[in-house]
Amino acid sequence: MTEPENKKKKAGFLEEDSGARSSMRLMSMISLGASIMFGVMTLNASLYDTNKTAQKAEGNSNGIILTAMFLVGAFAPKAVQKFAEQKIGPISNKSDPQ
Repeated sequence: MTEPENKKKKAGFLEEDSGARSSMRLMSMISLGASIMFGVMTLNASLYDTNKTAQKAEGNSNGIILTAMFLVGAFAPKAVQKFAEQKIGPISNKSDPQ
């Protein structure tokens, strides 16, 4: 038996539905990894820090802010891209100047 010729190729993890590679998805995955890394580092610093000063609390709040910024950076750009594609439509290769 042969497979049907019109069977669509399944898109990969970092590819759009059309099969094109997506740098937006790659950047989101890198940002998510960075937020997980900074979250673990912040948690580790707060649990094992023996220095009980006010500087410790300031450092932990900076770590939480940095982790939150990377989380927003992981999910917000893709959501904005989806809204823009719904409103404007996807960019075709003919209109792309590159």
